[in-house]
Amino acid sequence: MKTVLRALVATALPLLAGLLAAGCGTQTAPASTRLALKTFQAASTVVGQPDFVSSAAATTQNGVGDLYGDAGLIGGVFYAPDYGNNRVLGYLNGIPSSNGAPADFVLGQSAFNSAAPSSTAAGLDQPQTVFGAAGRFFVTDYGNSRVLIWNTPPTTTQAPADIVVGQGGFGTSLQACSPSGMSKPESATATASKLIVADSHNNRVLVYNSLPTSNGATPDLVLGQNSFTTCALNDDNQDGAADAAPTARTLDYPTDVWTDGTMLIVADAANNRVLIWKTFPTHDFQSADIVVGQPDMASANPGAGAAGMGWPYFLQSNGVQLFVADNDNSRVLAFDTIPTGNGASADEVLGQSDFTHVTQNDDNQDGVADATPSARTMYYPSGLLLTKDALVVADERNSRFLVFRP
Repeated sequence: MKTVLRALVATALPLLAGLLAAGCGTQTAPASTRLALKTFQAASTVVGQPDFVSSAAATTQNGVGDLYGDAGLIGGVFYAPDYGNNRVLGYLNGIPSSNGAPADFVLGQSAFNSAAPSSTAAGLDQPQTVFGAAGRFFVTDYGNSRVLIWNTPPTTTQAPADIVVGQGGFGTSLQACSPSGMSKPESATATASKLIVADSHNNRVLVYNSLPTSNGATPDLVLGQNSFTTCALNDDNQDGAADAAPTARTLDYPTDVWTDGTMLIVADAANNRVLIWKTFPTHDFQSADIVVGQPDMASANPGAGAAGMGWPYFLQSNGVQLFVADNDNSRVLAFDTIPTGNGASADEVLGQSDFTHVTQNDDNQDGVADATPSARTMYYPSGLLLTKDALVVADERNSRFLVFRP
């Protein structure tokens, strides 16, 4: 999908986040909250493949296609968005502990061997991030330019959604730069009282100050733009054209969002950076406070090393650490503390043995892609789920989810 997007345009931890917001300050969570992963460690389990050296896409009960977006663990059920097959797979017993485990149910399709896109209440078209909040279940349905809401997390095949946001009703998939419209949203998250959407093709983040209860809800606040009808990338002067450089308040293809109710973190993918608002924004077009992946707010060059990023696609936090799926560098960056200044360096890296290697599926770290993946390599990581005892990485081109445990 990213290749197509570049040709065109050049929370998934909500339950834990809610607990942190209610009882623990942003960077004062106990040390036990930390997930202690080591650089270049091997994954313990693979989902979507029978073993760590396989990478073929499949439309089966055990297989997946291309992957984009954050998986979810909601009410003990593991939800795995399968973008390439227009479906979400459900595992009733949580994150699988054995390789190649079969799913128990599927959303968006009537059977495990079907993959047709649909814009109905029971259909999906390239679903990405899934998450839960306030007892409800959410899916960003990228191909249909909408976010779907189930009033109760579904546990049966093809259960229909109850509410659609981004469209006036079910059955449509219009792209719009408008107050109630969306254009290809890649991800979203929610607290008990807010819905935040990365409206990617519209180069903006939408904030709903209450969780929508009816179709076609309109947001209350927009970031990246100064109104709900302007959508150009990096358009600080809001003249409808991209500026030469980004600023602290512009966006170029935002792809993921995370919040604990106080802090807001946004993956600004095409600007090769992550933006942090230290306190939750209260007005349109508000400037971010901190940039990660770049030395300053006016830079956007892709990079590597411990402080660089290349298309930082998805991110997760537990209120203490920050994890970033650094897609073009085929790695996941881990920051032991949430950065408090511009250009911060990561502390650990998964998918590579150090911060200078960036080749996909390069287990022997010779700078050349190997013939097969391994338990510790990646090929364009494109989604993250962080729990108290695991990090789940959507490994896009290897058509698999990697489960890392301390």
